[in-house]
Amino acid sequence: MSAFSALALMAGCGLGGSGTETTQGGGITKPQVDCDVPAGNFDDKPLNTSELSGEIRFATNGLKKDFGSFFNPLIAKFEQQHPGVKINWEDTPTADDVDARLVNDAQTCVMADVVNVASSTVMALTKANLLMDIDVKAPDTGKDFLPGVWDNLNFGAQGHHTVYPWYWGPLITTYNKDLFVKAGLDPEKAPANWDELVANSKQIAASANGQYQALWGNAQWTFVDSWVGLGVQMMTPDNKKFTFAEDAKTQKWLTDMADLYKVGAIPKDSVTGQPDPSQAYSAGTLAFGSPNASFLRNIKQNAAALYPKTGVGPHMSSPGGSVLFNGQYVGVATTTKNAPLAMAFAQYVTNAENQLAWAKDPNVVIFPSSTTALNDPFFDAKGGSDPFDKARSVAAEAAKQGKVVVGHFYVTGKIDKIINENIQKAITGQKDPKRALVDAQAEANTLIGRLG
Repeated sequence: MSAFSALALMAGCGLGGSGTETTQGGGITKPQVDCDVPAGNFDDKPLNTSELSGEIRFATNGLKKDFGSFFNPLIAKFEQQHPGVKINWEDTPTADDVDARLVNDAQTCVMADVVNVASSTVMALTKANLLMDIDVKAPDTGKDFLPGVWDNLNFGAQGHHTVYPWYWGPLITTYNKDLFVKAGLDPEKAPANWDELVANSKQIAASANGQYQALWGNAQWTFVDSWVGLGVQMMTPDNKKFTFAEDAKTQKWLTDMADLYKVGAIPKDSVTGQPDPSQAYSAGTLAFGSPNASFLRNIKQNAAALYPKTGVGPHMSSPGGSVLFNGQYVGVATTTKNAPLAMAFAQYVTNAENQLAWAKDPNVVIFPSSTTALNDPFFDAKGGSDPFDKARSVAAEAAKQGKVVVGHFYVTGKIDKIINENIQKAITGQKDPKRALVDAQAEANTLIGRLG
């Protein structure tokens, strides 16, 4: 099985891939696709972007409806700077199968020239050589990105980069101050680490008499962030096998979750329910809310009375832990017929100026991957007690420590499903936590082993 088809299978689309690979000149691997790829896309010469012409397609996911007022002028500005250039913006509404469709589009040569790629798709496209080699075709263009992000994105052929990091949202801690008071906890003191969160949750459960709970049980959206924050070693140094089951920190995390479930700190129906705790938090029956900063905007709009009673603090971390960069990326298709224009536009969308401009848009709650943008005074603490101002400052400070963890790119599709099913069984007492982790790791490594 080829690298492409195995990874596509993990992404849930089950597409077949081609077998052999060929190279030209500079040793860049040419993708095996059913269309002609311009020789200049995979030779050893950098692209000349000094004179741009023609048109390209720019594809994003779920952005046009809410952010057309930002991107349309942004695209128009680029076109004005380069007379005769045309950028055709395409946007696909967010859906469960968006990754599978993108992988299929890439293989069948209909993927856009510049693509917004989620972490769940980056590895599949990279392994199949369907994203352009940035280090060869646009050398030295990643210097302004966060070091912990850029320095760990070099998992393409020859240890090169295939995507530019774009926007993201570092996790935070949100909590109901009133429920903290009822439990005898300090409402102005967010838990500083995982052990404090567990202790707080048990204290909340003991005082609640079943009327409310502490922590949401479905960890699908957060378990990788939690593991990385705790310093879990997810994979072997060569990123060929998962190792999380052998890590005592993962074992403790899952054992703690199972204990919290037993004492009533976790809503029984939340473990296998939706991963979003917003509804329960908004109803006042959950002490800890979503760790996504954008959650606060939803609370302000839909549960206004609860908004000023929401406390904010940093997300859980431990010595040796990291802040996971779980964000969006921009890449250039290797099959593009206008590589200079595509590469120039990818750099334009992700540069510091435009990342900062979008982060300042009042309709969005995002953070840049650009070091320059993150150092802007916009992200400084503004004082006062407004939860969102606190969250912006806390998340921006965490963002500076952002780090790409390669193991995260493999937790998608079937692997993600396998791990989550075992986590849920352990939390609800159907499996011993250590056994659940061992079983999840074994199945996940079987899939990775098919990459050859």
